[in-house]
Amino acid sequence: MIRSLTLENYRGFRRFELHDLGRVNLIVGTNNAGKTSVLEAVNLVAANGDPTPLWTTLFRRGEDFEEREAGTTSRHVDIKRLFHGHNAAFGSRFSISADTTGGRASLTAEVTEPSRSAVVSQPNLFEPFDAAVEAEYPSRPTALALRWQGQEDLSAVLDLSRKGGITADTLRWPVRSEIKRPTIRFITAAALSAEVVIELFEESVLTPDEDLVVEALRIIEPSIERIATSGTDRRRATVAGRAGVRGGLLVRCAGIKDRIPIGSMGDGIWRLLGLALALVRTEGGILLVDEIDTGLHYTVMENMWRLVNQTAKRLRIQVFATTHSRDCYESLAAISRDSVSKYSEATIQRIERGKERSVAYSEQEIIAAARRHLEVR
Repeated sequence: MIRSLTLENYRGFRRFELHDLGRVNLIVGTNNAGKTSVLEAVNLVAANGDPTPLWTTLFRRGEDFEEREAGTTSRHVDIKRLFHGHNAAFGSRFSISADTTGGRASLTAEVTEPSRSAVVSQPNLFEPFDAAVEAEYPSRPTALALRWQGQEDLSAVLDLSRKGGITADTLRWPVRSEIKRPTIRFITAAALSAEVVIELFEESVLTPDEDLVVEALRIIEPSIERIATSGTDRRRATVAGRAGVRGGLLVRCAGIKDRIPIGSMGDGIWRLLGLALALVRTEGGILLVDEIDTGLHYTVMENMWRLVNQTAKRLRIQVFATTHSRDCYESLAAISRDSVSKYSEATIQRIERGKERSVAYSEQEIIAAARRHLEVR
């Protein structure tokens, strides 16, 4: 379990530290303070040699571009967005380090020499030429050198394109299966896709986890009795290009003859479904949730936190979540303990712009702040 996290030259942080972390950690702060960046940093450092989160972190935010090389067009993610000040010149470096119960883990990324002889492509005669754009990018070939340190040291060098990008294919090298990596799940503010939800649900069917998922949905709709997949709706939900479709699952409610498509039951049900499924399929791992209270009414947040806390403790999951909501953190107080011997199970971590260290609230302090209606966001 991560006890502290230190970021250097990463995104909006010149240097920043989160400390006294617990099993469930709620990250608060103003808009653009860096809450989501902290979730992404946890994902990157915990990946332990798997470079895939580099692509998903940048692509998820729309930090990608098309680039023409040798007459072909490919999609690249923009590496400079990970560096403080978007400065990814030769020699630029960022690092993420974590003190864990098992020791220290870190990821270092540096712009360096390419791994092999790289030729800078020249614009095709038939391609539009913009001297101002061309002047922005160096003619010197560069690469991104990655090094993970922890239970085992792992490194890789990824050649960058002329504009400082990396394609998905560049990241598809064999990841050593014997390396021990925790399961990491990231739920964005837009929630899980229908395809992922269906996949996680089918892994939980006919197991005790299925009952926990149904109980989670009853937090909002007590009449729900069962959930099932629908072949026709599943095909509709997973058709390419149907982003945002919430199909493939049906619910049966007491007193209602017809099965109800889950997409017709509102944002809160979908949010809780994704949260419950992610929890039960992340045993021994890390769950990252951006804007955890999205779609949830304040009256159900206490039960939501109870679900998260109890499941995380039972399955040895560490949770990092963000919020802007006062109701969300005051509801967290309801599941916190008045007496804490050493480590808090739940913490609030407040990020303040310009500060190099988070303001950490233990369970006792969360309770005190809620009772006095103190602002901690």
